[in-house]
Amino acid sequence: MTVTLATARGFVRSLIDEANPQFWTNAELNNWINEGCFDAARRGEWKRQKAAVAVTAGTQTFTAPTDVYRIYRIEFIPTASDVTYTLEFRGYMEMDQVWGINQQWPASYPLYYTLWKVPPAMNIITYPVSAQAGNLQVYYYQNVTSAVSDGDSIDMLQGWEDMIYDFAAYRALRKDADPRWKEFKDTYEDKMTMFITSTRQFQDQAGTFSTGQAALPEWLISDGLY
Repeated sequence: MTVTLATARGFVRSLIDEANPQFWTNAELNNWINEGCFDAARRGEWKRQKAAVAVTAGTQTFTAPTDVYRIYRIEFIPTASDVTYTLEFRGYMEMDQVWGINQQWPASYPLYYTLWKVPPAMNIITYPVSAQAGNLQVYYYQNVTSAVSDGDSIDMLQGWEDMIYDFAAYRALRKDADPRWKEFKDTYEDKMTMFITSTRQFQDQAGTFSTGQAALPEWLISDGLY
């Protein structure tokens, strides 16, 4: 659980040296705190979610979760089955190379998906049209929820809340034309760089790849060096 809105606002007031509202109102600081959370979610894409979207046989278009920011992966799982089919993404124009003139072609299960419209009413369009009922398992980056009441938790990754204090402080000081705003902005951007690096995978292991002999240059194979 992360900190409450009231606690976050208290930290921000400490940074801007105004313990009680005088120049900056609580409402302003609350807005900047929430804006910082949205900025961290957009740029860091740390808030990850998974949701099931029901598939009715013969239906091609589905509504994505309303709190989606960006979709990462979609799978199709038929009803009463433990088989998972990973759908491959194509842009809407690129789908012409897949479905040709038969956009509603039916099949046992879908193989591709494309997207149209925007959140909170984004459409997921599958192809071929599934003849089986089931669920689309949607992996996506989720939008944050604004904290409204003082007791609400700010929607920020635990351990990184100080980023939000810096963001709100820089916005407050910039409103006052206080030159310290630049210092807090630079600190925020430095932390954001570390944040993005840390949240891309949430682990510190090196990536791996594999390849077969056919991927090596012919001269390397023929010379007996492999």
